[in-house]
Amino acid sequence: MPRFLPLVSLALLAAGCTQFPEIDARVPEAERNAEPPALIALAPLLARADAVEAESRVSPETGAALEARAAELASRPMPATTARTTEAAARVAALAARATSLRGEPVIDPGARARIDAGVTLPAALQ
Repeated sequence: MPRFLPLVSLALLAAGCTQFPEIDARVPEAERNAEPPALIALAPLLARADAVEAESRVSPETGAALEARAAELASRPMPATTARTTEAAARVAALAARATSLRGEPVIDPGARARIDAGVTLPAALQ
């Protein structure tokens, strides 16, 4: 280890002698000496946003048409049960039964649980 000490100190000395990068050189001169941006009032912007929101609302005529369409769709009869929905219901029932059976079993088997509880034995060099 003592052999590396002069090399480490030489590397630190060389790193300390490097020139710090000029960060200001990356910013154009016009931007560095320019006036700060002007502040604007927030109230007119909020008023414009409220006006846009009010204009984009649904008109009473469009609202009435949408309500009529929704009522017409709600009055349609529901489709009859098909074989596909029966198959899906059977699959859902099978998955629910499988989930119930898995809930009773431990997630980690007893052998793995014992190894986890025993912890890690550190090597003698690390103790």
